[in-house]
Parts: sequence; C-alpha cells; structure tokens
Amino acid sequence: MRFHELSFYPVTCTVPTQRPKILVLATGGTIAGVATAAATDAGYRAGVLDVASLLASVPGIEDLAELSSAQPCNIDSKDLDPALWTELALRVRRWRDDGGAGCVICHGTDSLEETAYALHCLLPPGPPVVLTAAMLPATALSADGPRNLYDAVRVAIDAHAAGRGVLCVLHGTVHGARDVSKVHAPRVDAFDSGPRGPLGLAGGDGVRFTRVDPRAVTVPLATPTRWPRVELVCSHAGADGAVVRALLVLQQAGELCPPLAGLVAVGTGGGTVHAALQDALDDAVAAGVRVLVAPRHGVIDGGPYDGLNAVKLRVRLLLELAQAASPH
Repeated sequence: MRFHELSFYPVTCTVPTQRPKILVLATGGTIAGVATAAATDAGYRAGVLDVASLLASVPGIEDLAELSSAQPCNIDSKDLDPALWTELALRVRRWRDDGGAGCVICHGTDSLEETAYALHCLLPPGPPVVLTAAMLPATALSADGPRNLYDAVRVAIDAHAAGRGVLCVLHGTVHGARDVSKVHAPRVDAFDSGPRGPLGLAGGDGVRFTRVDPRAVTVPLATPTRWPRVELVCSHAGADGAVVRALLVLQQAGELCPPLAGLVAVGTGGGTVHAALQDALDDAVAAGVRVLVAPRHGVIDGGPYDGLNAVKLRVRLLLELAQAASPH
C-alpha cells in the first residue's frame, strides 16, 4: 500500500482495573542526555541519566501500569552494536514468558530505526514492544522525552497494539518498525513513515490506530557467537569499486574479522549501480559474498524486501546471514 488510508478505527486507550505489567528498558540516547549548559540542547552528552531518573521525570506514568525497569546499557545510539539486538530480544521474550503485558524501550534517535526493525524481525507477534526516544536532552527547555515515554507506555498497555510488530512512538505518532525513518536531524518531529504513513496517533484523547500493516515478517532468533560482517557501499559518480576490492583483498589474506559475509550497495535512482562498482560486486558474489541493492532515496518497491530502505536492508541481510550461520 503506497498511500495514507483515511479511515479511522474507533480505538481508544483503556486502562484495565488491574494494572498491566510493563517492562521499561533504557539503552541511553538523547532522552537520557544532559547538556553542559543548563536549559539548553547544545553540547549535551547522551546516555547520562539512568532508567529510574527517566521514569521519575514523567508525572503520572506510575498510574498507567505496574512498571519494572532495567538498564541493558547507557550509550549514544551512534555507537550501537548489533549484539544489543540479541540482548533486547532475549529480555523481551523472557518478559513475555513471565506474563508481561508489554515492553517499552528507550533508545537514541540516530539508530532507532535499525533496532526497531531488527526486533521486529527477531520477535514473534505478541504483546506490544514500543520504542521511544527524544530529540532534546532531558535538561532542555520543553524536553520531549517525558511526553514520548508517557505516550509509549500508553501504547504498550493498549489492547489494540498487540500483534502489530514492533512500534515506535514519537511526537504523538505511532510508527511501524518497517516504515519509520529519521528524516530530520534538528527538528523535534524528526521521524516519518514514508508513503504508507504512520500506524496511529497518541494524543490527548488517547491512542488511535489508523491503519493495519499487513506485512509483518519474523526471522527466527539467532544468537551467533559473533555477528557476520555486512557493509554498506555507495554507488556515485566515479565509483570504481575500489572499496569492495580492498575488502576482498583483506578477506583473501584472512585479515577481516569477522569475515565479509554480505554487501548492500546503495544505488542511484531506483537502485542502479555504476558499471565499475558492479564489476567489483560481481567479484564479491563469486567469492561467496551475498550482495543486495537498495535505492539511495526511498525504499525497495516489491519483492521479498519490499518497503525497506538501504539501512534496514542491511539489518535484514545481517539477521539472515546470522541465522544461516547458527547451528540448528
């Protein structure tokens, strides 16, 4: 579907008489950031405040649900390691097995779409998993983190959020993990869901879901001893494939650890690749490297990777190669 559906489902957020059990996992990011100068967002450091401090900054959040919390890490999300995806997926699965109603994950904005899509693939449908973040540090005037966290818990306790895959709640909007991308660096309303549009809204009148994403995909959870290497390369004017050939030389010499398993080429237009780069990619395929191509702008149209941009295509390939390398 390539358009915004206009019909609205009559869905509202209702809190059961017995408060649902929600797990809040904090991984750092701007939502936990502190600025060097009071009440500004300049020169801040991400991943400073812990999960208890985040929850304490949100008035009324304890009234929504019975909250448990944990701090898997406290980092700037630009420093994300894919091993965190495995840890988060395992924590969510254990929480579900213990009867938890849902899970909220506080994350940095820079790589939020990668973690969201990875968890969307790794976790089977079930109780809601909701990622949230902030564009302004916790010490900034009108910091957006507290409201985003409050809205994320509201979505996580909503009965209509279950079974929709991983969701992202930012700036009053509910995005699906497959569609969401960060499209603005400085704006508070920094995320967009592209042509398909968001899945719903989280506003003053509660939570409303406005469309259903029919294309959920789940890759069986892989827990490799080490993640495979999947690199992004870009086609551009004058691209000669030197980067790919350099990787292959290091691979042949046994100097890449982990070894090169996949390449995602970011193509021009709808996914075209410079002839010289294509020759190098063909050599990579001959050497046993799996190669996929995504457009520089927009998403893949059709096929098994329909709707994925280049970054999420790399996540998907990484997960598939990790699964293939895992013992069965």
